Order: sequence, then structure tokens, then C-alpha cells
Amino acid sequence: MALPSPIRLHPAPPARRPGLDLLQPEALSRINRLELVAHQVMDGYVQGLHRSSHLGFAVDFLQHRQYSPGDDIKRIDWRLYAKADRYYIKQYEVTTNLRAQIIFDCSGSMAYQGRNEPLSKFRYGQFVAACLAYLILHQQDSAGLITVANDVCEFIPPRPTPAHLMNILAALERVRPAESSRLAPHLHRIAEQLVHRSMVILISDMFEKTEDFIQALHHFRHRRHEVILLQVMADDELTFPFRQWTLFKNMEAKTHRVQLDPALIRRQYLQNVAAHLAAIRKAAGTLRISHLLLNTTRPFDEALTAYLAYRMQTRRL
Repeated sequence: MALPSPIRLHPAPPARRPGLDLLQPEALSRINRLELVAHQVMDGYVQGLHRSSHLGFAVDFLQHRQYSPGDDIKRIDWRLYAKADRYYIKQYEVTTNLRAQIIFDCSGSMAYQGRNEPLSKFRYGQFVAACLAYLILHQQDSAGLITVANDVCEFIPPRPTPAHLMNILAALERVRPAESSRLAPHLHRIAEQLVHRSMVILISDMFEKTEDFIQALHHFRHRRHEVILLQVMADDELTFPFRQWTLFKNMEAKTHRVQLDPALIRRQYLQNVAAHLAAIRKAAGTLRISHLLLNTTRPFDEALTAYLAYRMQTRRL
């Protein structure tokens, strides 16, 4: 009697962790040796890379202060006492961890994909947000994520643990572009909710009324946050290459469509785009905000690497 053949049990494949596709090994290898360092004073938890608003014991000497009764005598600079015959206390600068809050615009216009481009603005922004979250957590700082569509969809507070990256990636994977969204009111609301002085990184095409958007930037700076603007735009939006009669659809109001000859509006459209970009750049310069225009034809890792390298060279510490 023939024995039955043994049954081979194949283990089930491991469950796919949402958002891992957003971490491209090539991109991570490019930015792995770079740092995202704050250019202004930060409020944080423990010692780290960034300058703090507090004084205490640390490596970097900051200044002397005249001794007052009650000060710890161990902090008296006895060499300076020998020269000046007065008691002075050494003060040092405390370094701190960075709180970085990434705000990702998920309005309908972000879903646009150029005719000859592999990624939509939305997908491009997802990759940028994932890379920055990885970099911030890799340097042992705190990263959080806020996604904004018709409302604030996700509000993930900054945390420094490596496992927190999976929460951010999963949130980026869940969110979808909304049909319509006013960005500026949500930015005002977020500015009020961020209690601690933080680095705010906004990833958006910034298709918003110029005055309203600039007022929101003022709000963040009034709350003493450092702001980085990463403006994601398709090359079609920057160059308007259309030549034949074209049906244009409003990405945030799908019933709004218009068919016209691009030649009739090209000059006015390009002037409006240039004026909008110029106003944002001017406001960013006045408010000491970092602004980077990301064209989706350029690989996101290449653009980020160049920006981070430039930022490290020009940091004001």
C-alpha cells in the first residue's frame, strides 16, 4: 500500500506594511549623510543638534554673568576672578532636539500629473514627506505629520522613536486628494495648535489666494516657528506648453470645465503664475522663511539632496 505524499506547508508571506513603498533605497542612500538642522532657536526635550533658548551646562560656552547670591560657586570662573577681582558665572548653551511638523497639502490640485511626468504632484509630495520624516528620525529628532484636505485629516504629534516612522508612512498611504480645499484657514488653525516652537515643513503646490497664504505664514512666524516651504509644481503648470484647443478641468471642482485655445491665455497665465511665485518668494525673504520650488520633472531625491547640502552650508548657528 502506497503511503500518502507528505503535505508541504508554505508559510504565509509577511503582511505588507503600509507606506514602505515610499522609502526608496536610492533616495535614502543620497540623504543618509545629510542633516536637517534648524536655523533658529528651538525648544526641545534633551540635548541634540540644535540651539536651544535655554541656558545651562553643555559643551559650547556662551557668555559670563556676574555672580549673584545663591548661584552655585562651582560655576565661578576663578581665572576671570584673578584678572578682574570680581565673581563671574560661566553660562553655556544647551543644545536640544528638533520638533519637526510636516504639513502635507492633499487638496485636489495636488492630484495633477504632467503629460510627460512619471509622478503626480501628490505622489511626489508623498515621497518628499517620507524622506524627510526618515531623515529627521534618523538624526534622533522628532517628526510629526499633519495632512490637510477638506479638513485636517491626520494630526500625528512629533515623536523621536524610530517606530514612529511607520505611523507617518501609514498616514501618508491612507490619505487621498480631496476635491476642494482652502489651505490658508487650516494653516491658521494648525499654527494655533502647535504649542512648542517647532520647525514647520509645508509640502504644497500653494494654489491659494496669495494674500491669504502670506497671512498664514505670518501667523506661523508670529508663533516663533521656523518655516520651510516646499512648493511642488508640475512642469506643465510652470511652462504652459499646450498648443491645441484643450479641455481644462478644475481639479477641485470637477463640474467646472472650460475648453479654449491656449494661445489666447498663455501670456496672462504665465504672468499670473510668475506674480504669485514672486509674491511668495518676497514674503519668504521678509519673514526669513526658506522656500524651495520643486519641479516634478526633477527627481525628488536629487532636489532634496541639493537643498539639504545648501542648507547645511548656510546654517546660522
